[in-house]
Amino acid sequence: MTLAELKPNRKAIISRLPEDLDLAALLLEQGFVPDSEISLAHKAPFNGPMAFRIHNTKMSIAQKVADQIKVVHCECQV
Repeated sequence: MTLAELKPNRKAIISRLPEDLDLAALLLEQGFVPDSEISLAHKAPFNGPMAFRIHNTKMSIAQKVADQIKVVHCECQV
């Protein structure tokens, strides 16, 4: 599943970043690191940006970017 498919307040683990190396490097700098726990905090309407909780902070990225980040479900509660 992708990060864009994550339901609000459900935890997941990042399993793979985008194939585009420049985009992957930018995401790494922002804290989107494989094996990190992440949850969806807010999704803007009309395919707007998505805000995620990661490393005790909130980060927003475009939905088209979130579509390229693979995650696996985590059974943990938020």
